[in-house]
Amino acid sequence: MIRQLSFATRLGRLRLGWSPEGICLLRFAGTPGPGEAAAAPAWVQEAVRRLLTHLAGQPQDLRDIPVDLTGLTPFQRRVAEVLRATHPGQTLSYGDVALLAGRPGAARAVGQAVKANPILILVPCHRVVAANGPGGWSAFGTPERKAQLLALESLTGG
Repeated sequence: MIRQLSFATRLGRLRLGWSPEGICLLRFAGTPGPGEAAAAPAWVQEAVRRLLTHLAGQPQDLRDIPVDLTGLTPFQRRVAEVLRATHPGQTLSYGDVALLAGRPGAARAVGQAVKANPILILVPCHRVVAANGPGGWSAFGTPERKAQLLALESLTGG
């Protein structure tokens, strides 16, 4: 059973969903929705605290927060794993991700996997950039949010 909550951040309201295995949903949301959890377990509360700290301008390495990738296809899961292995401030091109995911030349497929990413920030699809610059961001965000997240992470020194 997936439970959810939402919380306000400096960049906008986030909706977070979790299963017993980990965070399975993290996206920007306008307003609280139905079925929100009254109380979250301690590990989810800690994840929210760390996300708030990160988004408030104190960048964190969030790779140790558990995520649940069971809803993804095998290729989407592999792309997510590649992205989870990146460090704050690091960027990769779509082609780089395809190569690291074991599918050289599959940059377009990486683009589709990134577009379908349900766990923003924790599966850092904002770190994937076009070969000729930052590019857009269609994964439940805006290009401005992508730029904000990348700028925030640049404070870590890469």
